[in-house]
Amino acid sequence: MRHFWLLLGLLVAWPAQAQLPLADRPMPSTDGQQVTLAQLRGARGLVIVFWSNRCPWVDRYEARLKELADAYEAQGIAFVLVNANDPEAFPQESLEASRQQVQRKGYPMPYLKDEEAALARALGASRTPEVFVFDARNRLVYRGAIDDSPGDASNVQQAYLKAALEALLQGKAPETTETGAFGCLIRLPQGDQ
Repeated sequence: MRHFWLLLGLLVAWPAQAQLPLADRPMPSTDGQQVTLAQLRGARGLVIVFWSNRCPWVDRYEARLKELADAYEAQGIAFVLVNANDPEAFPQESLEASRQQVQRKGYPMPYLKDEEAALARALGASRTPEVFVFDARNRLVYRGAIDDSPGDASNVQQAYLKAALEALLQGKAPETTETGAFGCLIRLPQGDQ
């Protein structure tokens, strides 16, 4: 009986891995559809990138993110951009402004509007760009920065997102599971929370 209680105590104390929140909650996409993260998830995983239409750090990461999406989507890892900024405070963060941004920039992945910032709040997202990587079983395996050189792509020493995706494809946990994201603060809507 003592072993039972010891085993039960270990199971309760074992850290649970975060799951993909709000996977079935529809969000508006810049293509005019209502989609869920569950619909967008790739066979091997999902990368959620909190994004902005006005953040200069996002601009610096556009080419790098497009390159990563091109390389990994063919291997079953889907990418999605999510804008959780308050369009009342920043009109350039509205769904319509995001549609225009997609047309201008040619983003190869879906771009969603987290209108009440429910996803951002559930994940604890605070910056743009900030990434959250989920495996095929919807477990969070990495969160944080894309890499360690937001200002200069030629000076990257630690490609955190790429390393996490490589580990995911190999069926391993990434060596680094969390880093501090660098970028613009997300201004969440202040409505009902």
